This record gives sequence, structure tokens and C-alpha cells, in this order.
Amino acid sequence: MSTTMSITETKSIPFILHFTSKPAIRAKPRNKSRMLRRRTPDSSLSYHLRTLYLFMASDLKTLLLPHLIFGIIGSISPAIVPSAGSLSLATILLRAIRVALWITINLLPFTIANQRLPRAIHEDAINKPWRPIPAGRLSPAQARELMLTGYVVAAAASAVLGGMRSYVAVLALAFCYNSLGGSDVSGSVRNLMNVAFYMCAMVGTIEVAAGGRNVAFSGTAWAWFALIGAVVLTTVHIQDLPDQEGDAARGRRTIPLEIGDVNARWSVVLLDLVWSIAAPMFWRKGAAGFVLPLGLAGVVAVRLFRNRSVKEDKVTLMIWSLWMMSLYFLPL
Repeated sequence: MSTTMSITETKSIPFILHFTSKPAIRAKPRNKSRMLRRRTPDSSLSYHLRTLYLFMASDLKTLLLPHLIFGIIGSISPAIVPSAGSLSLATILLRAIRVALWITINLLPFTIANQRLPRAIHEDAINKPWRPIPAGRLSPAQARELMLTGYVVAAAASAVLGGMRSYVAVLALAFCYNSLGGSDVSGSVRNLMNVAFYMCAMVGTIEVAAGGRNVAFSGTAWAWFALIGAVVLTTVHIQDLPDQEGDAARGRRTIPLEIGDVNARWSVVLLDLVWSIAAPMFWRKGAAGFVLPLGLAGVVAVRLFRNRSVKEDKVTLMIWSLWMMSLYFLPL
């Protein structure tokens, strides 16, 4: 995760072997005093809505759609929820709206908590200077007030829409991840906490999609959740590749900084391929079930070594999210 409610050519081996161990090229940070300068207050609704969007912008692209798909697919798959039945397209669309609303409302306070502390502001001044606090759209104190309000709204939304168990779990995880510095301890701890966030989101989105009730999951479902957790644990550090400069500046320990940029890239390449085979095998898919996961894993592999820059790593992260979504469709 940058977060989360948090969370990641095979044919051209000779080409890959010619790469050195130099890290991806990093853009020079802008003048920090300029970035941290407060902007002239704007009371317009559009200004405040954009501020809320900027808090979540990075995570909406990699979390909202994947978790939305996971929740909808899980709720209509009898292999995941034995009581699931056939639904009309209109019902599925209504469920998708509920899930998207729940994810967004729960994501906002978590992203604020992840961005309001001094070390996070210092990192964002380097990696993401457009975020609300380093951009001067509001102060850390104002962000704290907004965060607390967001948690209250998220609690109310979870009471109405469902997913209250996941909300409470994410609240506890957010405190450990941000306030206790769990995201900075080590790369492995950071990945483990991302797994916990993903697991909470998986259960929560399915419950919301199923109508807000506590769902009785099948044994296959829990095995599937465990497999997806293993996928996240071993590949989610792809999200740390474009942020290495800021992470190093704040003293955060991530997999790329601990084992090296090239080794981190190789680990994602190899394990993406492993999971692209293991996940379809879990669901006993035919040859067609392997095509999309392996194809997207191949694209990720090529880009991780051919397109190595902050900007390109962000694009590769988006493709990794598409790869994750290709796995989420397998229960159908």
C-alpha cells in the first residue's frame, strides 16, 4: 500500500542479462521550501473535492478497481460463497456501486493517516509533491481533523453497507502501520502488513457486495484468500520501486532498498510467473485460463527491465494491478 484501507520477456533472457545493477533513474526533487509553501485558501467545493481526490489518487488506481472486482466476483461465485445465486446485470451493477462507495469512504481516512506525519510529508515532498500537505492545500493539523471525521463517516458507512469487521481491523492496522511505524521497520514487515490490508479488503468487499451481511465462506474461499495473500506478500514490493528516493530519505526500509533494485525486480518477475501458473491450477483451469495471467506477467517482466525510471515504474505498477485482476476472475 502506499497503503492500504493496504496494497507489484521472460522470453528475452539474453537481453536481460546485459543489464547492470544500477537503480532506476530518479528525477531530481523540486525545491522543498516551494513545495511546502501554503497556498492561498480556496473555499470552493471543487477545490475541496480535489483535495480529497489527491489524498487517494495514487491508491484509487491500484486498489479501487482491483478490490471492486474481487468483491463482485467473490460474491457471485458459489465456490467462494456457497449461498451465491444467479443475479441480473442490474443487481450486479448496484452491488458494484455499493462496493465502490465502501472502498472509497474507507480508503480516504487511511490515506490521510498515511500522509500526515512528518516523515511521510518529507517523503511526499520528494516522491509525490502534488499531494495535499506538501502542496500546501492544508496543514497537518487540518489533515488530522479531516482524518478523524473520515473514520467516523467510514464507521457509519460500514454499519449501513456492511463490512464492519473489516473496518475495525483496518483501523487497528492503520494505527500500527502509520502511528507505530510498522511500514518503516523492514521490507518483510511492510509486505506482511500489506497482506493484512488485502485480506481485510477481500472479506469486506465480498460482504458489502453480498448485501452487507456476514458471509459464510467456503473452505475453498479461505484457501483462495491465503493464495492471494501469498501473491501479495511476494510481489507487492513492486509498488516501492518508483518511491526509492523518498523512502531512503525518510529512513523507510523496503524490499528494493534492502536487497537492491535489480534483485527486487527479479523477484517480482519470477514470482509473477510462478503465481500465474499456480493460481489457474488452483481452480483447475484449462489452457485458456493461463493465457491472460501469463501474458500480463510477461509484460510486467519486460517492462521491469526495459523501462526503468520513476515514471515507467508507475506504469508497470498499473499493469501489475491488471495482472492481479486477471487472477481475481479465476473463480468464475
